[in-house]
Amino acid sequence: MAHDKELAVYEVTPPPAAKAFTPAFFVESTAPDNIDDKESAPSTPENCEPSEIDKIVKVLSKQESPKLLITVHGFNTPRKKVLETFKESFIALNDDDALKNRGLVCIGYRWPSEAMGTPWRSGLNAAPLFLLGILFVSLAAVYLVNFSFEICDWWKLTRVVVTAVTAAMAVIPLTLFGLRLIVYFRDGFRATNYGVPDLVNLIREIDDRLPKRPSEDPDDLIGRVDLSFIGHSMGGFVVTNAVRILSDVFSPLAIAAMRHGPETLGSEEERGRRELRSKIGKNFILRRLVLVSPDIPSEVLLLGRSNALHSSLIRFQEAHLFSNEGDEVLRDISTTANFFSLPTKSRRFGYRLGNVGVLTGWGLSEQLTLGNLRVGARTLYELYAELDAVQSEESFAQRLTYFDCTDSIDAEGHGVVTNATPGVSPNLSWLGHLRLLWVYVRGEVDVHSGYFLKPSLVRELIYRFAAIGYGDAERLYGGLGALSAECEKYQIKALKAGPHSIAAAAAEDAKAAASS
Repeated sequence: MAHDKELAVYEVTPPPAAKAFTPAFFVESTAPDNIDDKESAPSTPENCEPSEIDKIVKVLSKQESPKLLITVHGFNTPRKKVLETFKESFIALNDDDALKNRGLVCIGYRWPSEAMGTPWRSGLNAAPLFLLGILFVSLAAVYLVNFSFEICDWWKLTRVVVTAVTAAMAVIPLTLFGLRLIVYFRDGFRATNYGVPDLVNLIREIDDRLPKRPSEDPDDLIGRVDLSFIGHSMGGFVVTNAVRILSDVFSPLAIAAMRHGPETLGSEEERGRRELRSKIGKNFILRRLVLVSPDIPSEVLLLGRSNALHSSLIRFQEAHLFSNEGDEVLRDISTTANFFSLPTKSRRFGYRLGNVGVLTGWGLSEQLTLGNLRVGARTLYELYAELDAVQSEESFAQRLTYFDCTDSIDAEGHGVVTNATPGVSPNLSWLGHLRLLWVYVRGEVDVHSGYFLKPSLVRELIYRFAAIGYGDAERLYGGLGALSAECEKYQIKALKAGPHSIAAAAAEDAKAAASS
């Protein structure tokens, strides 16, 4: 077993008949599921062989135009499931002829996540004595009151009162045990304390060991290795926070990016500044960020203040969001789990970024306005208005491209992430959301991870955008019109950010303001 301190590295072995196999590695944090677990070396995954960071560096160094793509998974994803997902990802990338001979090297990065229900055995041992005391006292009181003899005339009333009070006491520890079993907060702790630092360490180690490429460029951009990410669910949180740590917050370019006026977003000058501040370490340049159903509060799109997504976004050359309004894992489980900690007074501000919806028709549009993006039942324009936020010519929300996959279907006409069918959108009424949750629980449709599970235009777009960028991917389809036609065919609603959308966005929002 090869270890680089906190990381275990494996090289994915190509299938016997594979040609021009895209180099792929599986890297995992060796942090245990529990703090007090005994350390043990993880077993070598199937179709892999033990490797080390130096091998990743060697493979990258051999590429003429090196591109490193790191994929990060989400919560409730045990090791076996992560390996299966990454295996499918590597196969999909390798089967796409358009991505071959592009200098691409892939890493599937795993941070320690576990399946729901796993920690039930250790619940009692891990619970504080005070919490156990509340539970046992309440249960004992209910038993004694309800299974004892009546000692006076008002004993029935006493029984009702004591039962009600003790039942209320028992709710607190039982709720906390339930939250432990869904592993959301346990995964959140591990993502923050193990996933992010170990990913930072992985990138730092690769950067430190890569030989410096010769370059005559004064700004040292030519010869740098493209660094891109795909972050799914809580993996989006891991990626954005890792990039925030890797970035130099004291850089004059970063400070200028926070303060510059929005009117320069699509200008040549701004694009030049973005390239300069995309430098990471001595060898990397941040290129593309692809967020897939990110488990990040949607309020990052509303606030003008700095946050992890904002700080990361200003470093990347481009950023894409793939979302699903019918993602019940985010809409129900995540919002419920975050209910008592998210500082909001209204549920309409409690949705997640992965639930953002696009209000245009199927196809790709450049009319990216706040009125064309919906979070819950309200558009971003309406949410901005409720906060009395200043409506600038272009908001932070218009720095991403959006791909709403709620209605998307595959080549066989099956819904990719919902129960959509050809020509028919899923029912998104409250009853429709309950039905979607039911079909997800039954395993009929994966509303949260379906983007990666089977061949579809959605999956192809995710990997192409991450690997070669929007511009090259659009040209592969034959231009904007042809890509829009493909999106329309497979029922994807997309909004593209660009210099031509700025004036249209301002005009549309001004029109909405006048009509209201």
